[in-house]
Amino acid sequence: MKNEHWRKYLIFTLFCTAIYFPLFLHLDWQPINNWDESLFAMRAGYMTEEGKYLRDYSLWTEGGPLHRSTKPPFTTWLQVASMKILGINELALRLPIAICALLTVLLFLWVARKEFGDIRIGYCAGFVLVTSVGFVREHAARTGDHDAALAFYMLAGAVAFYKYLQATETRQRHGWLALLTLSVIASLLTKYIFGLFFFPALLIFAIYKKQLWSILKRGSTWLAALVVLLAVGGWLVHIERQLPGFVERAFLHEMTNRYTEAYLGHEHIFTHYFDRFWRSFFMPWLLLLPVPLYLLFSKQHPRLRDFTLLMFLCAAVQLLIVSSSQTKTDHYDVVAYPPMAMLAGIGLHQILVAIVHFWKGKNYRPVVFTAAFLVGLFLIFRPYDKIFNRIYKPKSNDRTMKYGYLLRKIQKTRPAYKDFTLLEPGFTGQAIFYAGLLNRKKGYDIQLSQHPEWVAEGDTIMACETKIIDYLLGHYELQAIETYEKCFLAIAKKKKVLGIRN
Repeated sequence: MKNEHWRKYLIFTLFCTAIYFPLFLHLDWQPINNWDESLFAMRAGYMTEEGKYLRDYSLWTEGGPLHRSTKPPFTTWLQVASMKILGINELALRLPIAICALLTVLLFLWVARKEFGDIRIGYCAGFVLVTSVGFVREHAARTGDHDAALAFYMLAGAVAFYKYLQATETRQRHGWLALLTLSVIASLLTKYIFGLFFFPALLIFAIYKKQLWSILKRGSTWLAALVVLLAVGGWLVHIERQLPGFVERAFLHEMTNRYTEAYLGHEHIFTHYFDRFWRSFFMPWLLLLPVPLYLLFSKQHPRLRDFTLLMFLCAAVQLLIVSSSQTKTDHYDVVAYPPMAMLAGIGLHQILVAIVHFWKGKNYRPVVFTAAFLVGLFLIFRPYDKIFNRIYKPKSNDRTMKYGYLLRKIQKTRPAYKDFTLLEPGFTGQAIFYAGLLNRKKGYDIQLSQHPEWVAEGDTIMACETKIIDYLLGHYELQAIETYEKCFLAIAKKKKVLGIRN
């Protein structure tokens, strides 16, 4: 018995080590992203600095253009708590999101152990999730964007609803309803109506379980709905009083218009997200999804069958809704990965169980050994190796990411240069965030400007954008101070006389 416990602890330790690297390794290596991470960073930083937790940031840095993030504040509050402890930096912003991803994996383990009596299903599902390119990436589990956190809240809500339908005692039912209510509030106060995209699936599942009418008759159901309405409605009333027009922008521009019209070039065909799953974002796990399908027609494992159905419904409904939207950004599908990972994890578990079963039978062992080798190579080693290479010291080639790299370098190599003008073309969130952070916390005086023509002789300037750089090179003689790829910090030494060649 003692050896059995040690074996379980060893497996759990090895599993935790394996999931640590995709979720936490080099989490702060890459600077804050321009969209939408910089908006969340400025808002969380503003709340941390100013102590105003029920409103958006006004101006993060003097002279910087205002671009409000209209997302609700629940997950930002978690990031603020992190910044209070760790300071305003990349790790503090991203750590709460990575922890939410970790909690998603731990929820898999809990469901597998408590509901199915086999924690190995949870291990398989967790491994699938942390080796899914579509989940362990920017704007998901690896950055300070809120989609991976939302995925955890919504999955927790689905699990709470599943347990709510199972409960036979009133006290248990009320407990699971309370958890469902909290998850709905967290979801709505993270991304508005997007947080309800699992609800049609829950409705269908309640009909399947023949419990919809009994749910609607209970007073506790309507009390929970009232609590959700008061929490979400109260925040909307408060923010609208502080910032008139906020609610209209949030619901009309950010939701209704984006669903009916393509926004900022995010127009794609209906199968856009499914095509991404097939190309790389959920491969090879997509190939395992047919395996758990047979459970829907099996009578041997009713709980596993019901939970499999619920995960299918959640993933399918959410993907159908976002695929029907005219605007299809690269992160609308993030919420679908946890239920799909649970399904693929069930499939992976079934394959591994079959291999062990046939190996114990001592028949066709060469064939079984070959199958085990191929599974280990293509379903264990290669997916993990692919993810590890993506997260190990990640580096972006996006031009809008260069400001962060150069500003980091300047702090280390040119600490004396703290007063300069950062030239950026309109709203470049990364540049604005780091300029504001250095001004507020490290004694810098970085001015933001969109006008290279206003540069005077002797000015110290920073530029990354191609058109601005071309203008500066054509009109000024520049003395370089520091560079990062095509970005530079330089002194405008002398204005050129146009039309005259030296």
